[in-house]
Amino acid sequence: MKKLFKLAVVLLLTLTMFGCSGEKEEEQVEETKVYKVAFVLPFIGDQSYFDTVNAGRLLVEDYDNVETTLIEAGDDTSKWESIMTDTCEAGYDLIVSGNNTYESYLYAAAAAYPDQKFFNFDYTKSEDLANVYSVTYNTAELGYVAGTLASLITTSDMPNANADKIIGVIVGMDIPAMNEFIGGFCQVATELGVQVLIGYPESFTDAAKGKEIALNMYNSGADVIWQVAGGVGVGVFEAAAEAGRYALGVDQDQYAQFVESQPALAATIVASMAKNCDLAVKRAVDLLIAGEYPSGTETLGIAQGGVGLIQNDYYLETVPEAIRTQVDTVLAKVTNGEVEVFSVLANPDGWAAVKEAATAAK
Repeated sequence: MKKLFKLAVVLLLTLTMFGCSGEKEEEQVEETKVYKVAFVLPFIGDQSYFDTVNAGRLLVEDYDNVETTLIEAGDDTSKWESIMTDTCEAGYDLIVSGNNTYESYLYAAAAAYPDQKFFNFDYTKSEDLANVYSVTYNTAELGYVAGTLASLITTSDMPNANADKIIGVIVGMDIPAMNEFIGGFCQVATELGVQVLIGYPESFTDAAKGKEIALNMYNSGADVIWQVAGGVGVGVFEAAAEAGRYALGVDQDQYAQFVESQPALAATIVASMAKNCDLAVKRAVDLLIAGEYPSGTETLGIAQGGVGLIQNDYYLETVPEAIRTQVDTVLAKVTNGEVEVFSVLANPDGWAAVKEAATAAK
C-alpha cells in the first residue's frame, strides 16, 4: 500500500511539473511576441530625408522582438495603390509610410483595412481614422534657427564669409510643405538685416541642378546656403567646396554623412538642421510594443525633440563661440514660446509679403 501511495505521489508531482512547464512555455511565447513592421518608402539613398526614416527602421530592427521589411515602392505613384494593398494583406502589425506625395495612398489603405495600424511619419493632411497615428514636424521653427545661424555667419568675420549680407536657401519644390521650412528662415533674416536668395530646383534628386543654382548664389554674394532639397544637396555642397563658402545640411548630420567618403564636401557643412524622423519612428514602434499605440496627429517641434540643430564637434570647432551663444539663446526662446515664428502653412496669405521682404536687396 505504501508503495502504491509513493507511486501516486510521484505521478502527481510529475504531472504538476509538466503542467507548470506548459504554463511557463505559454507565458514565454506571449512575452516574446515578434512585431512585424513594414516600411513603404519610394526609395532610400537620397542621403537626407528618406534615409532618416530608414535610419529609424534600423533602430527598431535592433530590437529582439521586432522584424522590419523595407519596401521601396518607387516614385511612380500609379503603382502605390496596389503596393499598399499587398502590404495590408501581408499581415504586418504596423505599416510605416507617409510624406505629402504619398500619404493619400496610406489613408486610402487605412480606410479599406480598419484593423491594420498605420504610422504616417510626416503628414501634410490629416484624416480622422482610428487606425492611423500621424506626426508632423515644426519645420518653421527649424527654419528660424537655420536663418539665425546663416545670418550671423554672413555678418561675421569667419574665414569664408564675405562683406555682403546675403544668404541662400535651396528648396526642393515651390509647394507649401517645403516653403514651411523657409518662412521662419526669411523672417529672421529680415529681422537681422540680411538678404535671402531662394532657389527651387523642382527636384529632390538632381544634384547637378542644385550645384548650378548654388554656384549662381555664391557668385551673387551669398556666403552660406541652406539646402532643403534631399539629394539635390550634394550639388550644393560641391558648389560650396568649389566656391570656398559655407553650407548648412538638413534632416540629419550631413557633416558626419560625408566626412569619411567626401571630406571636402563635409568641410563646407558647418551645421545641420535635423528633422528627426528616425526618432519619431522609434517612438511609434515603442508605443506599439507597449500596447499604447495612439491615433490622431501630433506636432513635434524643438521642445519635443522633433527638430533641432545638430551641434557636433565640427560645429563647435568652426563656428565662433559668440555666434553659438546667440544661436543657443534663440533656441531657448523658440522652445519657450518667446518667439512667434512665421508659418507658411498657418498663414499662407502672408507668405508673399514675408518672402518679398527677405529677398529685397538690403
